[in-house]
Amino acid sequence: MLHYLYTCSLPTAALILLCMAVLWPFFSVRTKSYGWSIINFSLFVGSLTFILFATILTRTPGDYEVILTPFATFTAARQQPELYREMLMNVFLFFPLGLTLSNALPLKWHRWLRIILTTLVGCALSAGIEYAQYRYALGMAEVDDVICNTLGAFIGSTSLLIAHAIEKHKERAWHTNMTLTTTETQFLHIAKAAISGGDLPAEKVDWPAIFTLANQQKLLPILFEAVRKMPAAEENAALFAVTKQQVIGQVLNQTVRSAEFSDVYHKLRSAGLHPIVVKGQLCSRLYPLKDHRISADDDLLIPDGEFFACHEQLLANGLTTDTPVDELATADEVSYTKNGSPLYIELHRHLFDSAEDAHDELNHFFTDLKPIEVDGFLAMPPHEHLLYLLLHAYKHFVRSGIGLRQFCDIGLWVWEYHDEIDWQRLREQCKSVHAATFAAAAFRIVRDYLGIDFDLPAPWSDAVDAEPLLHDSLCGGVYGSNDLTRLHSSTVTLNAVKASRTGEKSSVLRTVFPKREYLERRYPYLKKRPYLLPVAWVQRIAHYASEKQSGAGNSASGSIKLAKERIELMKRYGIMD
Repeated sequence: MLHYLYTCSLPTAALILLCMAVLWPFFSVRTKSYGWSIINFSLFVGSLTFILFATILTRTPGDYEVILTPFATFTAARQQPELYREMLMNVFLFFPLGLTLSNALPLKWHRWLRIILTTLVGCALSAGIEYAQYRYALGMAEVDDVICNTLGAFIGSTSLLIAHAIEKHKERAWHTNMTLTTTETQFLHIAKAAISGGDLPAEKVDWPAIFTLANQQKLLPILFEAVRKMPAAEENAALFAVTKQQVIGQVLNQTVRSAEFSDVYHKLRSAGLHPIVVKGQLCSRLYPLKDHRISADDDLLIPDGEFFACHEQLLANGLTTDTPVDELATADEVSYTKNGSPLYIELHRHLFDSAEDAHDELNHFFTDLKPIEVDGFLAMPPHEHLLYLLLHAYKHFVRSGIGLRQFCDIGLWVWEYHDEIDWQRLREQCKSVHAATFAAAAFRIVRDYLGIDFDLPAPWSDAVDAEPLLHDSLCGGVYGSNDLTRLHSSTVTLNAVKASRTGEKSSVLRTVFPKREYLERRYPYLKKRPYLLPVAWVQRIAHYASEKQSGAGNSASGSIKLAKERIELMKRYGIMD
């Protein structure tokens, strides 16, 4: 093999160099991890062994020869063209060393530092070899060999620059996919007018697309109220008439839900209980027309000591739950519905699922709450409630998406309670759970895109690009519910966030076969019979297969692709390293 390498033609040697120079950065970008560094270190040791074998270990002592004049080989090559091939072989010899050592050095080091260190190692190694050849008469010691060897190590290390260029190209392509569409821009223009006032768009609007997007974002009543008297309503009379009936139905449903919730809540208080209202009714009251804010449920946070008493009161008031009796003692949340009513209440022991590794750490912010009275409801103080709104949005962003309405809630809450927020403490709290940049992006969306202007004091900064986050929120709908592909991608994103917290490597196997705790909510039998975890895995895969057959745009490859894009988005906002 050694003989073949030293006797191969110039075109062959150049082709091998070119292939390695292109393929190595490609593999580096696709497999960048601790394992990639280990592979390169092993190959570096192999290339080092090969170099020593070729230049020293197989040589036999002879005459002492040395040429110390730099570039002397170039002069001699004019008479002996074969020397050009030998120079290229000296470059080729150290090329794998530069390629592997530069990729074996720690990824957190700057690429130019790794290139410089690799080149210096190549130079020092070559100089040492030439000295050994002279000292032990193992061949001709030439300065030009050191120059060519060093050049080979440098060229190999520049694969880092090619890999960086590939990453930047991917990032630009990703960012292009994360920019707002014309429909999204028009939708935000109308949403801004509806939430905080201002002019409606004067250009031609794709109203079917706008109303579809508004409905996906649970903002249809709010937007329709702002545009129903526009000239476009007469031009699109049939569409506006159908949409009006849809809005009336949604608002009526919400009005009934709100009234029934208020009635049940005050019965709970009359029974001596202290449930804290979260989001829902507290946020609705901040909108110009409160029942135009459509919500799917109403959340109550109850002290653990009052949980069973509250449960009994809800049952006494005609609500029912599907949660088995023997699971009530440990359940983080229990859902209640009422026959023939839109009322849907979630009773929480903790605001965040304590069994969810990626979010349990958020609960400690809310362990010692001192509730206050707000419009007849017990509520968290304004600071804690804003923190919860941010972390609740953060939780759903990590899973599958947020939705614009949550940003509306955040903005209107800040507008109402700005002076009661401890902004320094809020940033420290968000920063401690990797949510500070995300929260800053949320505030920028509120101010720049929804027109809810407020002073954002130091150390907060709005110098963050919020458009990719906003685009992701508009694409996903409320909590990423627009399509099954996005919902299924949540397993991958959650697994990646958990791995980033623990320093572990996120794996596809963990995504396909998650832990028992993750599946207990969907398959309650695992709580009593944990040994049936393999059965739950099979059941989950079968359920996914049936959804794939019935759902458009839903596939495993699509979920993985979307998850990778959203993981890059989370890295952009500091949620993952």
